[in-house]
Amino acid sequence: MRFSNFALKCVFVVAAAAISLAPAADSDLSVDSVVPLLDLVLDADEQTARECLGIVTRAVQNGEVAPERIAALKGQLGPRLAAIVGDEKHPLRLDAALLAVGWQDQEATRLARSTFANGNAPAGARVASIQALIAAHHSSVFEDAQSVLIAPADSPVEFRAQILAALGRLESPDVGEFVLAKLSDFEPELRPRAFELLTQRPEWTAPLLAAIAEKRISKDALNLNQLRRVASFADPELKEQFTAIYGALREGRDPARERLVHNMQDFLEGSRGDPHKGAAAFKKVCAQCHKLYGEGADVGPDITLNGRNNWQQLLSNVFDPSLVIGPSYQARQLLTVDGRVLTGLPVEESEQRVVLKVQGGKIETITREDIDEYKTSEVSLMPEELEKQLTKQEIADLMSYLALDKPPTDSSAKYLPGAPVPKE
Repeated sequence: MRFSNFALKCVFVVAAAAISLAPAADSDLSVDSVVPLLDLVLDADEQTARECLGIVTRAVQNGEVAPERIAALKGQLGPRLAAIVGDEKHPLRLDAALLAVGWQDQEATRLARSTFANGNAPAGARVASIQALIAAHHSSVFEDAQSVLIAPADSPVEFRAQILAALGRLESPDVGEFVLAKLSDFEPELRPRAFELLTQRPEWTAPLLAAIAEKRISKDALNLNQLRRVASFADPELKEQFTAIYGALREGRDPARERLVHNMQDFLEGSRGDPHKGAAAFKKVCAQCHKLYGEGADVGPDITLNGRNNWQQLLSNVFDPSLVIGPSYQARQLLTVDGRVLTGLPVEESEQRVVLKVQGGKIETITREDIDEYKTSEVSLMPEELEKQLTKQEIADLMSYLALDKPPTDSSAKYLPGAPVPKE
């Protein structure tokens, strides 16, 4: 019986789910249902084969596949993948290696490391390689990551941002020490990603709070969601350290934000913003979660066509984001059993796992057995205190940029109804 590539992929997806969902006692049976199909898939078209390999690879990396099932996969699938990895011209060579890294295959690990170190390799391939090495707890993975992060001239900001995000799965205190030491060298748009990482684990946050207490870093550098994560840590010394700097945090929406919206409206009426410079401010604080004209991350709404119908709506959405929160944008806060705290929007919430989309657009998949606490936030994922992240002029520039219905480079761009129009 012959399957179309699409049908084969559909059958494979259903069978692959058995690796994660079947009872542990059925380890061999669940793997037996996948391996023959994967053999067929590898002979299908390249894209179908790549997608199906990726399904199994992500399940292994996310901890959804029990160790005994990984061992069974290695036993049944290892030889075929090893042959692909050994063929330098095979189009699926790296894809096969990323899966085989999950069972510590030496040749696959060498290929993943060399791909990550290769500045000429596609960014997506390099990110996938470091993610595979981190998931496999490779001993040199942090050193490999450091070599990229300390050479900004050789790597785009967005690529390094993805490397920072990937480091969140490491438990070493060295990660926090390194990122904090390099913080002043990072570009403005990369620093929020660094703070996002540093506020995920208590051992990384403690030296950050010490630097804030010593005024080496502004206390306003952390947004409200990051502060809420830090406040949730159970460590008594960290709580005392945090309270000494920030006091007690409010849990719900701040009604004073409505007054701030009016104050910002008055300020912007008398301030001239530069929409061209506003694009840089957008990249610095907004693009981690929002897209505008195709630029940015896909976490919150794409604001090219959403939330900017008129000036009043724009002001409210920017400076009082928790006033109205759509059901699909209610944030979740998650504490893992190894002490990591994540905040993001739910992509999937099942009995087996939770999938969150976090700042920067990264997808985090956590199995239910690895979750210690999980709750819905009362406030928007978008931080309320945006005004603390920018100077007054940057705010004017940003709002001038957001108030245009098209990019400022477009000569036909017009300001939204009610928005102040800069005087020539």
